[in-house]
Amino acid sequence: MLNLTPILRQDQPTSHVKIGESKLGNASDVVEIRHKNRSAHFLVKPVDDGPLAGETIGNKVRMHRNVAELFGGIDSSRDFRVDPNASVHDVVECDAVKIHAGGNGPEKLESFLRSTNYLLHPFEEVVKQGDSLATFTAATVEPAGYTTVRVTADTDIEFIGAGELRELKATESSRSRGGGGPTHGGGPGGGQQVAEDEAVEVNLEPKKPTVSFEEDVAGLPEVKQTARMLLALFDAETRNEVERRYGQAFASRGSSMMLYGPPGCGKTLVSEAIAHEAMYNTSIEDNYGPVKFLEVRGSDILSKYSGESEKRVSAVFEKAHGIAQEGFCVLFFDEVETLIPDRGDDSLQRHERSLTNAFLQEMNDVEDNLLVIGATNMPFTIDPAATRRFPIQQFIPQPDETVMAEVWRKQLDSLSTANEIDYERLGEASVGYTPAEVADRILGSEFQRELVESVIDGDPIVPDTDYLLEKLAASEPKTVRQYVASVREKTDDLEGYPEMQRYVEAQADRLGMRLGTEPSALESLLGAGGGDAVGDDGAAGEGGQNGDAAPDGGAGDAAADGPAGDGATGDGAGGDAV
Repeated sequence: MLNLTPILRQDQPTSHVKIGESKLGNASDVVEIRHKNRSAHFLVKPVDDGPLAGETIGNKVRMHRNVAELFGGIDSSRDFRVDPNASVHDVVECDAVKIHAGGNGPEKLESFLRSTNYLLHPFEEVVKQGDSLATFTAATVEPAGYTTVRVTADTDIEFIGAGELRELKATESSRSRGGGGPTHGGGPGGGQQVAEDEAVEVNLEPKKPTVSFEEDVAGLPEVKQTARMLLALFDAETRNEVERRYGQAFASRGSSMMLYGPPGCGKTLVSEAIAHEAMYNTSIEDNYGPVKFLEVRGSDILSKYSGESEKRVSAVFEKAHGIAQEGFCVLFFDEVETLIPDRGDDSLQRHERSLTNAFLQEMNDVEDNLLVIGATNMPFTIDPAATRRFPIQQFIPQPDETVMAEVWRKQLDSLSTANEIDYERLGEASVGYTPAEVADRILGSEFQRELVESVIDGDPIVPDTDYLLEKLAASEPKTVRQYVASVREKTDDLEGYPEMQRYVEAQADRLGMRLGTEPSALESLLGAGGGDAVGDDGAAGEGGQNGDAAPDGGAGDAAADGPAGDGATGDGAGGDAV
């Protein structure tokens, strides 16, 4: 057993190490390296260390620097032992492997791995390619948990793209490098298993965006124009022309955008429409590849276990990076305020501050073909540093009667009597509702039940204008009242969001609610100050948490001084509330 000094290089392959010929004697062409209670196998290349040799390797072992990962780094205070009497049969045979070929041709690489009985390790492998070096990575290996496996003629080799490689890294169990002692001899049963960390899984699947600005989003001219401007800068020709005319500062594109406003007014719908716009109305797919939309709800990332939320954030971004490697990804965070709370809030616990730090770190590494969109009802609770990571911000308020009429039109376009309905009257009567409330509470499951029962009873209902107005009269809008009640004491914080501040003030005046801590006389009379402001459906806030959850419907005008007049129409009664 040799005790050598490791020398880390980057100008040699990872498959073998170099040791003085006199140290090896008549040993085999495989060595086992043991360090810090871990072990791994490598091919060995003898180096002439005789008296006439041009260089002296002495008591050293040369290896690629990636090898240090197996041992969690090199500790110079501990022995670095090399067993020159190891055998290739000590290494377990590889049954199956998924490989990202990197800069190598898959067919040529596969032939090389089989012909050499290549020894695979859980790090980025480096191989010779002519006069240069190229890399490849074994993403998954069967059997799993070994520091070294041996490729054979029977190994099932599958080559994967960069996207799948990053997804596998994000979703599979991470394994600590190296083994816990010497491997056992005697063939494929030998080897040291790698201890496993707790798996962190994110069950997310990207989808092809189907919601469009033209068909599904009414109004919001400024939001649409801002989105198109942002996406246009991903076109190299447009960006270069802007830079030529106006300078680099005006040609730089943001990689993130924040949508904020009351719940149920279309933030999720708008974000998917942006992805649809990128896919069909820009040159992004020609320049980058397929556009995918990845939607994440902040509350689904949170965990009661210390450190797990941060790992989930990292896993989500890893998945998005993987998608972006093979195309263009729009990553949408709903309830983003839950992931980036203000670290200046004295009530925050340490793990909450850590979560904000983790998210900020990930936002530092957003590449060109990844667009991050965050949506929130409470932008003033977000950490200021995180707010700066979203340089483009758009307010999505509650729509007025004109856009509410479009919401009704979209929801009822399948009715045989759709052309006979007075949508303007319905729009006027539904002022105060959110599009989500109309889609879910007025035209939701109860409405469906009534229609089906009328058919069963032999007296089908004709859902004309008067029938729908009666449905409205029998209900009452709650979302906006609940939302205003939840932010009424945040008037100082609202000053950083003037559009939202004006909206909240206008709605509070309409509802007879006083901003601040004291209820108005009307609230006291109606009991709104103590309970009705929140209602029987639960705490004020996000529609999905208070019983008013509903599909995305509409969104208001994003202009700084304009009334809440434009919005978005939903795409059915089963969508997600924002």
